[in-house]
Amino acid sequence: MTSREEAQSFDRLAAQYDRLGELSNDAVGDWLPSVIPAGPQLGRALDLGCGAGRHAVRLADRFEKVDAVDLSAAMIRLARRKRPRSNICYLEAGILDVEGSYDFIVSSATLHHVPDLPVALSHIKSLVAPGGQAVLVDTVSPRPANPRWWLYGGQLRKLAHNLVLRGRAEAWEIFKLSTGEWLDHRVSDRYLSRQQFEEIYAAAFPGAGFTRVGNAHAMLWARERCSG
Repeated sequence: MTSREEAQSFDRLAAQYDRLGELSNDAVGDWLPSVIPAGPQLGRALDLGCGAGRHAVRLADRFEKVDAVDLSAAMIRLARRKRPRSNICYLEAGILDVEGSYDFIVSSATLHHVPDLPVALSHIKSLVAPGGQAVLVDTVSPRPANPRWWLYGGQLRKLAHNLVLRGRAEAWEIFKLSTGEWLDHRVSDRYLSRQQFEEIYAAAFPGAGFTRVGNAHAMLWARERCSG
């Protein structure tokens, strides 16, 4: 989370959001291990906008120390309770509050919340250690905002699909979680198109690569190692 207003929204939705995550396919989480460098356990990693820690625990399998940061106090409490690891430090903080040097930085479904994206991207870049990597993933959409009727219709279609694949109880739970307060939150979200995403992120991270991850878009960038 990246603003106090957004944090308060997620404070109210923390348990619902995490339960919906448990019931949903995590394309980013499944993809993430494929972009972490191979080899022995690595140094320090950072998860920006960690939510309830779903991706932080994946990082903890590969890194000696993981800082997992979120502005929502409720999300941090939930992460500490449900996904504790001895090498994860869950911190209630904003992106611009983070200092230090990290070998791997990931952020997923967070940066569309920031009030000044170029400033946030510049700060994230400053946190990448020499030889380190930044993997920034976010939702993109052909339209800046999605109207309620469009979002609700998508959930009705998903309900019909899930009734066949998952059964009535689970399909209905997903539908209720997706169309309650969470739908109100999604109506307020504002997104970049894929083209806008690549233009803005490439300006901050020259030489970055881009790829689709499920319905989201990802930027991958590596800082050169210091010579000499």
